[in-house]
Amino acid sequence: MTDMRGPYRIGALFVGISAVLHLIAPIFGGFGTDALTLFVVGIVYAAIAYGLLQGYRWLAYLTFLLLMAGSVVAITGIWALGPVPGWIYAGIAVADWLAILALFAALWRSRPVVNA
Repeated sequence: MTDMRGPYRIGALFVGISAVLHLIAPIFGGFGTDALTLFVVGIVYAAIAYGLLQGYRWLAYLTFLLLMAGSVVAITGIWALGPVPGWIYAGIAVADWLAILALFAALWRSRPVVNA
């Protein structure tokens, strides 16, 4: 069951938005190599968003680092002369950074104590 009250829900929301932007890239950028690569990454991001909703702390750490690298790639794609429009890359970069900030805030807090 998905817990929409988990500590990583806001980060998962922004990762999900980034996933949607990745998934629509072939519609606006044609079905070339760049757009299809973004589509595959979008599928991975959607799976990550679902995993964050499950409350996996290790995935939050991994996603934090992955989004740092992905946002740099997205920022360089804004000015690239490829078939994918720059506004898609800009939206991906913004969503990635908002997810990074949300995950940082969630990971900064101490790990929740579970009573056994």
